[in-house]
Amino acid sequence: ASRIIAKAIGLKPDKVERVEVAALLHDVGKIDEKFARILAKEGRLTPEEWSIMKLHPVRGAELVGLLTSLKDIVPAVRHHHENWDGTGYPDSIKGESIPLASRIIMFADTLDAITTDRPYRKALDAEEARREFIKFRGKQFDPCICDVVVSPEVWAELFASVEESRAAAPPKQASEAKPAVA
Repeated sequence: ASRIIAKAIGLKPDKVERVEVAALLHDVGKIDEKFARILAKEGRLTPEEWSIMKLHPVRGAELVGLLTSLKDIVPAVRHHHENWDGTGYPDSIKGESIPLASRIIMFADTLDAITTDRPYRKALDAEEARREFIKFRGKQFDPCICDVVVSPEVWAELFASVEESRAAAPPKQASEAKPAVA
C-alpha cells in the first residue's frame, strides 16, 4: 500500500523504493522483549500498556539506525504514528514537519489495521474504510495525500491490494488472533 500511495502522489522510483523499505520496517521496534507480553494480549490495552507501546517507533528507529544503509529511513520509522494535527507520538510533531514517508506509512498502516479483524471489532469493508480516511482528513492524515488516497482510481488499486493480501494469507485459527495493537 505504501508503494501504491508513494507512486500515486508522484514520487520518483528511488523515493518510492525507500518509502517501501521504511514501510516494511516501520514496526521493527516491536521485536524488543518489553513489547512481547503486550502484543500477545487479546483485547484492549490498559493505559500503562499503551504508554509502553508508544515507545515502539523510538525503538524501531534505534534499531534501523544501526545499519548505515538504512540511516535515511530512520525518521520515517520514528514518526509513522505522528498525526497531521500534532496529536500523534512519539514527538507530537505536526503537518509538514512529519516526514513524507511517515505520512504515507500512516495511511498504509491504518488501512491494514482497519481492514483486519481484531478481537474487539470486525474489519471494515472498502466503503467504511474510505469513510474513515475522509473523516480523519486533516486530523490524523495529511489532507493532500488523503485526497489522492480516496480518489476512485487509487482507492480501487489500494483495496484490490488489501483483498489480494487477504486471499494469499492462510486462514487464522482462533488462537492466532491478531494483537490489539496496530
